[in-house]
Amino acid sequence: MTMIGRAGEFSAVLAAVHDPQADVVLVTGEAGVGKTRLLDAVSTAVPAVRAWGTRGLSHVPLAALAHLVDPATTSLPEMVAQVLRAIPAGTVLAVDDLDGCDEVSLAVAVRVARDAGRTLVATVRTADGRVPPAVAELAASSNTVLLPIAPFDRTRTEELVDALLDGPVDAGIVDDVWRRTGGNALFVTQLLDGARRSGALHRSAVGWHAVGPLPVPTGLRSLLPARLAGLPDDAVAAARFLAATGRAHDDEIAQAGHVAGTEHLVAHGIAVWAAETVRFVHPLFAEVLWEGLSPARRRAVLREHLAVVRSLAPHDHVRCTVLSLDAGEAAQPGPLLAAARVAAAGGATDVAVRLARACLDRVPEVWTAHPEVAVGAALVLAVNLWETGRAEEAVAVLRDALGRTPPGRDAALLAVTLHKVVLWGCHDLPAARDVLRQQSARYPAGAPVGALFAVAEADALAYAGFPDEALALASGVGDGTTLPLPVRTMLATSRSNALAHLGRTGEAVAVVEALLDQVTAAGPEATAGTRDKLLVYASHALREHGRLDDAARTAERAYHGALADGVVFERAWAAVCVGAARLQAGHLDEATLWARRSLVTSVAAGMTDCTRVSLSVLTVAHGSRGLAPEQAWVTHLRSPEAGLGFLRHTVPIALGWAAYAEGRHALACDLLRQGQARAARDRAVAAESWILHERLRMHDTTGVRVRLASLAVGSPVGAARLALATGLERACPETLLAAAAAFEAAGSPLYAAEAAAAASRCASGRAAAAARRRADELAHQVGDPPTPLLRRSPVPADPLTSRERLVAELAAGGASNAEIAGRLVLSVRTVENHLSRAYAKLGISSRADLARYGIPRR
Repeated sequence: MTMIGRAGEFSAVLAAVHDPQADVVLVTGEAGVGKTRLLDAVSTAVPAVRAWGTRGLSHVPLAALAHLVDPATTSLPEMVAQVLRAIPAGTVLAVDDLDGCDEVSLAVAVRVARDAGRTLVATVRTADGRVPPAVAELAASSNTVLLPIAPFDRTRTEELVDALLDGPVDAGIVDDVWRRTGGNALFVTQLLDGARRSGALHRSAVGWHAVGPLPVPTGLRSLLPARLAGLPDDAVAAARFLAATGRAHDDEIAQAGHVAGTEHLVAHGIAVWAAETVRFVHPLFAEVLWEGLSPARRRAVLREHLAVVRSLAPHDHVRCTVLSLDAGEAAQPGPLLAAARVAAAGGATDVAVRLARACLDRVPEVWTAHPEVAVGAALVLAVNLWETGRAEEAVAVLRDALGRTPPGRDAALLAVTLHKVVLWGCHDLPAARDVLRQQSARYPAGAPVGALFAVAEADALAYAGFPDEALALASGVGDGTTLPLPVRTMLATSRSNALAHLGRTGEAVAVVEALLDQVTAAGPEATAGTRDKLLVYASHALREHGRLDDAARTAERAYHGALADGVVFERAWAAVCVGAARLQAGHLDEATLWARRSLVTSVAAGMTDCTRVSLSVLTVAHGSRGLAPEQAWVTHLRSPEAGLGFLRHTVPIALGWAAYAEGRHALACDLLRQGQARAARDRAVAAESWILHERLRMHDTTGVRVRLASLAVGSPVGAARLALATGLERACPETLLAAAAAFEAAGSPLYAAEAAAAASRCASGRAAAAARRRADELAHQVGDPPTPLLRRSPVPADPLTSRERLVAELAAGGASNAEIAGRLVLSVRTVENHLSRAYAKLGISSRADLARYGIPRR
């Protein structure tokens, strides 16, 4: 039986069962954490006799073991003897809910455990970590092994959710499930089951997305009222107070006068004290109880909370503002905007959206009396809508705000933000340029807002892949210290993109890291999305520079920050940055995991560019294992919309590896050469360096060393690539081993292994054996992928020229001579000549015979 997320606990139980010093193994934990499932798995793995404690029958002697007794037996001693005979030596007695057994069954179970050759393995339900009195003495015995089972952490919750839904799941769903269930496996299962039944979850071609709130399971809706029935009024009042927020601090409970009522809730298993906080035992209890209250009762409870929060010092301004809105109090635009900005800076994006929207709901009064507040609220609202994957809504908010704002700095800032959202959120470069054109026309030449528009234009140029022009325009703005932080961020990320594009990766890293230091000290001016965004750009620059471990760690930090902040946009980009860094390191399983995380989020959010890069990482990871990628991935990568943005040069690498995995090696090399030529035309120095490296990895070395030497790539990975090319061209094992060391220092065991493997083929004797051994050690770290350079045997001589093989591959794939001619920009007669020569060299006479010579059909 597969134990999702519990492999370690399962192994620990089995080890305790086989420990001769252990008579009793108690698996302890709260209800629903998976103790029974673990016991089921143990009972399948070793010879076992099952028994079940039932609290409703705890007054019936031997009730838990009655199924092991002859019903005609009336003597209690004889019943006990029958139980002992039913559990032979070498067998485990597996009891679920031992603390719910009657006294006789418990005593007999202990007796079984004390006899040589038998072990008692039982589950025990704890409350706030305490073992029930009925088994406390047994738990304290020196021959008892206690194995506490805690609720799943977030990572294990994700594993469980993926397994239960049988496919990749958007991280937003996982986060919602984790937050609302506390990692309790039973609650997770109930919540997902209810969500599927209600249609709140939808499975697309790439994974599961939420199409509405996940509903509270039906069973829980009746469970809580049943538990509250019969409790005193003060307990019900305390439960309602707790339901408003799900948890409350001791000081708040005391100030509200709910201490006695809360103690009733704890005593009846409805709530628990955790450190200095009270919470419901089941996180969803709060939702169940709150939904059952009338609007008037809710407002009364919220006013009670508000009075308590205001009486405590220091009070939380954002919380007070939200509570006042919920309680129906009037709120002024200025305080609403201030609270919205603090919420955004703290990562509470949903709260920021709500507060900013509440501020703008006072239209037209707020635009007339407080225009500067209205502009601020529109910016907070739009940015947070965009960051949470609602770019179209953000565009609507900004266009409306621009229509209400006269020309000036505020209007220019709105225009620049609109440009950014249209460009990066809607992936529409022409529309973004139209925004700048239209808005710039509202200002005379030399207007003081020119710097804002220059930054936006530089951002568009960097996105479109014109790095020199972007840097030239950005340099005219200066250091941007007088610009608002969001615009400074745009300036820094544009510069970083352009510098990385040009291979000046060290400078790209420095630009972003410098602004990150400023953002840390910026306070409420810096939204959570700004921090996450800068970390994503830092990861991209670090990867291009050749600091792969740092790139992965930085992107993971951005991912977890974006997840906590509810920032969908940066979460998707951060995940693919982790995947790209792990891909180049050679950790292909991790690369696949992170790319799938990005893909399921980016597709749901309509993030075209991010979807393309995610598919590229997935395709290369599969191809590097020798596995053909899913055809849908390749089809999407070939589609016209897959060519947007400055990261478009990842596509030929992916398509090359897809062709390689299909056995179409000449086509793979041709695709990489075409991609390299495009990158060279676009001055995409870093991308061209990467593509040249991929050519080397596929044994296509012609002209690579010379081209790499001519590229201005001042980075560790660039130096390692040049060493690899030099070593391959000159068949120099020393140079190849130096390249291996450089790749290893950059954080890529895979690239290092490939360089060492190449060195072993150039060397002889002990040097060759040592290089091969080193290559094997490094390759083993990343799962021994069957990449071309890692193959032990040299590449056999090919009787065909590269052009003959490419024509033969296309012909074997079903292309006509005319189609091949169009594809390769040749005449049909030339194609016919290439095929004729190929047939002659291979000793065949038709397309149908090509497959016998390793030229695959489609």
